[in-house]
Amino acid sequence: MSSPPLQRADGCSVIFSLIVATILVLSFFFVRQCFTSEDIAPVDARKQEERRKKVAAYRFEEGNFTATIDAAHAEMNSSLEEVMQATVNRYATSPETNATDANSTEARGGSE
Repeated sequence: MSSPPLQRADGCSVIFSLIVATILVLSFFFVRQCFTSEDIAPVDARKQEERRKKVAAYRFEEGNFTATIDAAHAEMNSSLEEVMQATVNRYATSPETNATDANSTEARGGSE
C-alpha cells in the first residue's frame, strides 16, 4: 500500500488534469465563437446560368460517351454473334463433320 501523502498527491494530479482539460475545452469553444466565419454570399442569376450551362454541357458529353460505349458493345456483340452463327452453320451443313462426330460418339460407347 502506498502512504497517505502519496495518495493525496495522486488525487491532486487527477483533479488538476481535469481542471486543465475543462479550461482547454471551454477556451476552444470561446475562441471559435469569437472568430465567426464570413457569411456566404448569395448566388446571383449570372452564376446560376453559368452553372446550368456547365451542367448541360456535362450531360451532353455524358450522353455522347454513353452512346459511343453502347455502339461499341453492340458491335462487339453482333460480331461475336456472327462468328457463333457461322460456326453453327458450318457444323450443321458439313456432312463429313456430322459423320465423324457420330463415329467418335459410337467409339466412346455413348449415344446422343
